[in-house]
Formats: sequence, C-alpha cells, structure tokens
Amino acid sequence: MSKAINFFEFYQLPVRFELEAGKLKRLFLLKSRESHPDFFTLASAEEQAHATHQASINNEAYKTLKDADLRTKHILELFHVIKEEEKYQLAPSFLMEMMEINEQLMDAAFNPEARQKINAEVDDLLNSLEANAKPLRMAFDQTKKVENLIKLKEIYFHRKYLLRIKEKLDTFATP
Repeated sequence: MSKAINFFEFYQLPVRFELEAGKLKRLFLLKSRESHPDFFTLASAEEQAHATHQASINNEAYKTLKDADLRTKHILELFHVIKEEEKYQLAPSFLMEMMEINEQLMDAAFNPEARQKINAEVDDLLNSLEANAKPLRMAFDQTKKVENLIKLKEIYFHRKYLLRIKEKLDTFATP
C-alpha cells in the first residue's frame, strides 16, 4: 500500500498526533460498512475492485492512525520530514550510549538480573523521550510548525532504536 495516501484525509480528520480512539474506531466502522467487499458481491467487477481497494485503504489507515508510532511516522512522511524507509543518521553521542547498552546486553544474555537492569535503563530512556516529545506533539497539533516535526523526527528514530533493544531483551526472556 502506498504511503502517498493521507489517512487523515481519508477519515476527514485534521492531521494531529492526539486522536480520540473512539472517534477513529467509529470512522473505521463506518468506512467498513460503506466499502466492505461482501456488500458488493452482485456489483460489477469494477465496483468490486474499487470496494476491495477502499477496504484495504480503510484497514491500513486504521492500523496506522490507531498506533502512536505508526501515526508519528505517517505525519512525518506527510510533511516530508522523513522519506519512506529513510536511514536516519543518529547522533554519535546517542550511538555511543547505545553501544554501551548493547555491550551490557551481550554480557547479560544468561543473567536475568542484569537484563532487568538494562530493561529499566531502556524504559527510563523511553520515558525521557516521551517527556520531550509530548510538548512538541501538542505544539504541532496547535500550530503545525515543521520545526516541531524536525525535533520529533530525532525522537522517533531514537525511540525506534530503543524499541529494537527491548525486542532483543524479550528474545532472551523466551525459553
């Protein structure tokens, strides 16, 4: 599915980081009733194809907008702050900090207490990123200033990196 589609426009919503989950779900269900392929079984092949396409967009739009990380990425792409599948150059200081955590992670492969400590450290970093991101998201929702998005881009990629570390921690936890 092409990311060129503005999912906010699809649901006739303003571009915002904060969305009301109930309203989003109602819009999704409404669109589902309008375009579900089961309602077009007696329609022409062209109408069936269009309904299937609309249902696909609806599913992708809902999946994207209901998830805060996917919604952030979508907004950043809409405003051309990031390109699809961009490889962002993280700051050297951040990379050094992550290198230390990754080294600790390798040493902690068979040490549950050490993994818990790393997990807590990563959670603290994620909480710190969230504390920095929240006012930027709120300000963007009010002003639509791209400067806020540029700062949010860095936070988005830092968060992505930290979430990958959490995934590694989870793989150690599985028997």
